[in-house]
Amino acid sequence: MLQTTNMQLSGLTCSACEKVITKRLKTITDVQEVEVQVQKGTASIIASRSIGIDEVSQALIGTHYKVVDNNL
Repeated sequence: MLQTTNMQLSGLTCSACEKVITKRLKTITDVQEVEVQVQKGTASIIASRSIGIDEVSQALIGTHYKVVDNNL
């Protein structure tokens, strides 16, 4: 069963941000799909298991993007 995890991110300003974050989050094991919305500053992650804030933060290391909230 697929699970969706929604997180609020900081640092998103343009479509290039969407591409970078999507690419990084897709490296997390078991992630099937990622949707990033710059206007809302959110990322929705669809995976075969629950994805935690620590995994997302780890995937974003080396970028200026940060998880602000994971209770969306």
